[in-house]
Amino acid sequence: MQAEAELGISYIQPRCQVTAKSIFSFILASCLLNSFVVGAESAGLKHTPPSAPTVVQASAYIIDILKIVGAEQSFTGDITVMISWKDPRLTHDSDQAQILSLHDIWNPQILIANARSITSTLPERVEVQSDGTVSYRQRLTGTFTSHFDLHRFPNDKQTLVIDFLSRGHTPKEVQFVRNDTWTGQADHLTISDWSVGDVSLIEKPYAIPSLDVSVPGMRLELPVERLVGYYAGTVLASAVIIVCMAWLVFWIPPDAINPRISVSVTSMLTLIAHRFVIQGELPNLPYLTTMDYFLLGSTLMVLLGLIEVVMVFRQINKGNEAKALRLNHFFRWSYPIPFLALLAFVLLR
Repeated sequence: MQAEAELGISYIQPRCQVTAKSIFSFILASCLLNSFVVGAESAGLKHTPPSAPTVVQASAYIIDILKIVGAEQSFTGDITVMISWKDPRLTHDSDQAQILSLHDIWNPQILIANARSITSTLPERVEVQSDGTVSYRQRLTGTFTSHFDLHRFPNDKQTLVIDFLSRGHTPKEVQFVRNDTWTGQADHLTISDWSVGDVSLIEKPYAIPSLDVSVPGMRLELPVERLVGYYAGTVLASAVIIVCMAWLVFWIPPDAINPRISVSVTSMLTLIAHRFVIQGELPNLPYLTTMDYFLLGSTLMVLLGLIEVVMVFRQINKGNEAKALRLNHFFRWSYPIPFLALLAFVLLR
């Protein structure tokens, strides 16, 4: 120190001492900084699309259609949805696919717009291949809403629709592409009163009119046609029998007024009771269906038969028996004509 003093160099005694407290503070600051950096990277992975636009391949497989309720504009189904996209930020060197949580990475955030109540049965996770290809599968079971046009009920055809959309993204960020490899349906479906066509999956942006915007979307369509055998064997056949019973009055002698009136009134009451019984089988709609027109026409036919019986009896009371017989003969053969036209309208519409 003396030599140093002679050279004019002063020696400064260090005032800072390394303590356990300072070491702990340094480690804590490092951890917080590292956590912030990792969190920022994670947030980027979760909220930022890997490219613009990110191409998302989508497919859907219909496992089963359990029920279609026309009056409620809904159907119950069991489907599997599969989507995949490429995220270069998730590439790795492993030969095996990595399993990650869906919520830890960026994803298209698939939402079903017309789902009423659905249940997901598979875990919310994805498979990531070494090249960054991400695959996500989910099985959905529940009720979906769909617009039905029931004017031609029960001889109607409908299209079951499921609308998938990418929540929180624009068409510039996400672009859906149909993948036909896994799109299809099971050979045998539970539903028995409908004939089911082939499923199709089309790219269709989902429009939100209230916001005047559209979001990326896909639409699954499944054409179905109602089988009319049940309604033909119950509703239609019963109504035909009742109308034929009302027609029998013209085969009873015109002067037998009591039996003729009794048969006509009984036919009317039977048809009314029949409508009450089948009310639960028919949809309640704000418009008339083909079935409604048929039942209403059948009721008018029974009423027409009662009116014609009264007309014939009035001629007998006036002493015009010959005219009464001619009227009865005319009604006997002309009565079925409008009813046959009504049947043709129902079957051919």
